[in-house]
This record gives sequence, C-alpha cells and structure tokens, in this order.
Amino acid sequence: MYLNRESIDLGKIYAGVKEIVNNEVGKNKHQSLELVNYGNLPCYFKWEERNEKGVIASSFEPSEGTIPPKSKVRIAFEMTTYKGGQIDELFLCDIKDLELPLGFEVIADAYGLNVVYLTAEEQSLLSTQSTFKDDD
Repeated sequence: MYLNRESIDLGKIYAGVKEIVNNEVGKNKHQSLELVNYGNLPCYFKWEERNEKGVIASSFEPSEGTIPPKSKVRIAFEMTTYKGGQIDELFLCDIKDLELPLGFEVIADAYGLNVVYLTAEEQSLLSTQSTFKDDD
C-alpha cells in the first residue's frame, strides 16, 4: 500500500471554515489524496477521523473500504480547525496487515477571530476625524 503524498499545505485558512481537498473541485484539488494497492491481494483501509470539540474536525470519503489488487482509490478530505495559529496536524490511515499506519501532515496558518474594542472617547475621535474628511 502506498499514499501518494506526505503533506498537504493549505496555506492561509480561517478558523471555523471547512477546507476541502478533493481532486475534482476547490483551491486544493492539486493536492488530492490517493491510496494505491500495488499488491496482489485486496487491502482493507480505515481513516482515523478526528473530532476534537473546539479544536479540529476532519472527515474522509471514503472513510474505509477495500482496494482491489493493482488499483487505487481517490480520497476526499475535509478539515475544519477552530483555533487560530500555526496548524501542524497528522492524519492516519490504518491498513489491515500493515504494522504501521500510513499518514500525511497538514500544515496551515489559521486566522482566528479578531476583536477590537474602542472606548467611547476613541469612537468619538474617529467619528470627528471622518466628519472633517467629508468636509474636504
């Protein structure tokens, strides 16, 4: 068994927004996933989906199945992170009769929620400045 990539770089993403890696659609289609069975026997696989409340959620399609000999299956991957900052997560696929799982790393720079508070004085100053600009 073989997984066609070791990492997926999602670049800049936003917390709470689902990122999709699919070979047919989206900005990440060039980073699609494929499991390849080079062997002479069918091979069963099952992805370890992660659903950590408030941290990360992921899913795979298909999430499990059997790959016939000398064939491959394309895998769609979805991930939502719920925190900002550097993302460096490992996703694993258990393969029957294989001692160690296959996997890939997802790296990204996630932007979280940014909140700005203005005091009444700052708000007043800003509205006064915009009034002067309108008068020009």
